[in-house]
Amino acid sequence: MSFDDPGRALLTRRVEKWAARLNVRPRAVRVQRMTRKWGSCSSGGRITLASDLPDQTEGFQDFIVVHELLHLRVHAHGRLFKALMSAHLPGWRRFDRQRKEPIVKI
Repeated sequence: MSFDDPGRALLTRRVEKWAARLNVRPRAVRVQRMTRKWGSCSSGGRITLASDLPDQTEGFQDFIVVHELLHLRVHAHGRLFKALMSAHLPGWRRFDRQRKEPIVKI
């Protein structure tokens, strides 16, 4: 993914939209090649997303973005985290299975 890649801009806009809805502010958003997961949230508030996430469905992109942004509020995957996921993204559990599958590069 090059610096001016439309996929990077798409993810940035998606993060901005969801950050406003969730009332959170990530310190930084990075898009980079990731081989083991679709996204991460650092303890310092940095969100990192996989560069091939734009190749996935919009629903899955929203799931990953919301999942990582909610970690800015709740660090663990406990009951509160799951309740917030359900409140903001009903039906999120169908994407959770996909998130845990290995990323396959062809």
